[in-house]
Amino acid sequence: MREIRIHGRGGQGNVTAAEMLSVAAFTDGKYAQAFPAFGAERTGAPVLAFVRLGDKPIRVRSQVYHPDVVVVQDPTLIKVVNVLQGLKPGGMLLINTAADIESLGLTTDVEVTVVAVPATDIALEVIGRPTPNTTMLGAFAGATGDVSLEAMQAAVRHRFGGLVGESNAKAVQRAYEFVRDGGKAKFVLQPAKPAAKAESTGSAPTFTIGWPGQPGTANAYRTGDWRTFRPIFKQVACTGCTLCAVYCPESCITALEKKKYDCDYYYCKGCGICADACPVNDIEMVKEESA
Repeated sequence: MREIRIHGRGGQGNVTAAEMLSVAAFTDGKYAQAFPAFGAERTGAPVLAFVRLGDKPIRVRSQVYHPDVVVVQDPTLIKVVNVLQGLKPGGMLLINTAADIESLGLTTDVEVTVVAVPATDIALEVIGRPTPNTTMLGAFAGATGDVSLEAMQAAVRHRFGGLVGESNAKAVQRAYEFVRDGGKAKFVLQPAKPAAKAESTGSAPTFTIGWPGQPGTANAYRTGDWRTFRPIFKQVACTGCTLCAVYCPESCITALEKKKYDCDYYYCKGCGICADACPVNDIEMVKEESA
């Protein structure tokens, strides 16, 4: 049996990705199981989904504590979530990033293979939206061989249908070919120290994944790390209407003086509501360098 854990942010289609992966495996004649881990999610918040694939009926129903493969849809999660937690020795981390793998600052106690794919860039080019879930599924198929390209594309077409389904199927193929053609070489991450032998407690390990632990802790979380795009205030055609500040759901925008605004990027999630609200199109959403 193969176990997969998918890390992403709310709005990136993590649960949908898990479902489509299980459908693709079923199409290939395998047994499959997919389910999410829900908390107080919102757009941009860290979320989890799990998948199990096997050649025999799958009886276990717990969360995936020791995955064979970890899929990370947003590289900024590395700063706030231990994405490598529980990854089996010799396992694989598949991450959406255009950056060099060595620059990500990943550390582990076991040897794992890291594969980087610029899924957001591919999604923007092929689909026209920065939603990397189907692109990452294509990369998963290419990197692991656990599901076939044809089954993965069929699952995507079935899920979305029409032109949307076709564009997502094309993104699946682009990512699949990117991995198979060695577009970003695999990197073997060596353990920083010998792995300590865990003592058996007779129960499942504690699953800590980086959510706020109690009410009132939200201010301690740098939610600006959730962004894929950041708003840039051009302040050329601005009329000083203040609609951007009024509609900002996080109250990140403040008026410094007439027709001049400041944004608290520490908490700005890049939702784009300010740009949509601006009547003179004076706010531009620009892709983050690290996204």
